[in-house]
Amino acid sequence: MDRHGRTTRRSLLGRAAMATGALSAMAAAGLPAVAQAEVSAQAKVTGKLQVVLNLDFNKNYNTFLKQAISDYATAQKWDLDLSDLAGFLGGSDIYQKLQAQKAAGTPVDLIIHTLSGRLMKVYQLTRNVKDVVERQIARYGQVYSAARANLLLDGQWVALPFHDRTGGYWLRRDKFAAVGKSVANGDFDTWQGVLDACRAVSAPDQDFYGWGMTVNRSGDGESLVWNIIWQWGGALADPTGQYVTLFSPETIDAMAWLSDIYMNPANQGLTPPGVNSWTDPSNNEAWLAGKIAFTSNAGTLYAQSVVDNTTLPDGTVLKDVTDFIQVPLGPYGVRLQGSGGTHFFFMDGSKNYDASVQLAEALINPEIQRNLWQIGIGYTVPAYDKLWDDPIVQSNPVNVAFRPVSQSEPPFQGIAYRGPLTVDGDAADAVSLQTVATDMIGEILAGKDIIQAVRDAHFRCVDIFKQFGLKGA
Repeated sequence: MDRHGRTTRRSLLGRAAMATGALSAMAAAGLPAVAQAEVSAQAKVTGKLQVVLNLDFNKNYNTFLKQAISDYATAQKWDLDLSDLAGFLGGSDIYQKLQAQKAAGTPVDLIIHTLSGRLMKVYQLTRNVKDVVERQIARYGQVYSAARANLLLDGQWVALPFHDRTGGYWLRRDKFAAVGKSVANGDFDTWQGVLDACRAVSAPDQDFYGWGMTVNRSGDGESLVWNIIWQWGGALADPTGQYVTLFSPETIDAMAWLSDIYMNPANQGLTPPGVNSWTDPSNNEAWLAGKIAFTSNAGTLYAQSVVDNTTLPDGTVLKDVTDFIQVPLGPYGVRLQGSGGTHFFFMDGSKNYDASVQLAEALINPEIQRNLWQIGIGYTVPAYDKLWDDPIVQSNPVNVAFRPVSQSEPPFQGIAYRGPLTVDGDAADAVSLQTVATDMIGEILAGKDIIQAVRDAHFRCVDIFKQFGLKGA
């Protein structure tokens, strides 16, 4: 700080240089230290600035972001209450917890997370930050497409975009090359091609499995089930967004194909033991241990291997043999894929809105962002168009391959597809929150008839649609 107590680049760089532990290890690895642009307006804090941070699988990303937030608050002489989401929730549902806090008049100030903007608006939990977003757009360019679709609602911005996140499918180039399979040859262009390649590369006697994906209740499981539905031509809703269309020949065929992977004795050895008891970190752990050849995940999976320079027992440097692909094609023949980033949610009724905005704008500044792009290389990518041209971003092939997804026009609506987000977006988020897709295939794996399971899931969705004032059926 200068003699007036204001933060300067020099002072915050000095603070970061004194950081210990994991942050020091990052600096030793060649990552730049934390820097902060000048902020003219110094907000006051009433009590403590309460910030809740989502923890990602990349522990270095988490450590850096915690340190950056703590250092900035210290530089401003703010009392900070920084908690991670798991500790904040204590096992309760996030939206219920936030509603209860608002009702009690004790909302936290800022949440940095991937939460649904639509549900946050439905429950009236956040502030309209249109002026803040427009200020960032003027500085850094247009916001990525999925953020505009999911956070700009009825002319209001319900959150401020922080950064986008890569996501898609990751494969072991070396293992597949050994059986004559490669991305360049088109072997992973379709889901059937992926399955054939995974069968060819599986070696259960060596504790190595081709298909490293679960359909268990989890974010990864929901993502896989919905992606298969879409690529087979199924969809939650009709184009009006009023009617549920899940019960269809396309969805039935999709579930028959996907469930066969886990149920057919001919596929024994294709998937790791206990794959359908996996939670979200499980496939990351299996990947980093060198036990699976193909999986779906956010880019944290790759970023961790880069930052840690993960080396397998046989000497293989994992990042050097990793390929990234967009979602494979199914019988529908159209690639449907979107992105989902991390955002700043400013909670309605909080005491420290100005300080929260000041902190968020500081974290968006490219001097901080460049740290995140390097720590989360191949995972953390810009939320704003002009920042994509930074050499750090452009130097990684995963980032380059993902840019068309991040900036797709029109953005893919995700679970609300084929309906417009303005009509069925809230209901679609509720369908996701209630894990309808993974429950459906879980029942199939437990022995329920496929047609019956799809039909039952369809009517669950109809009930949800009706709760949101839609016709449903």
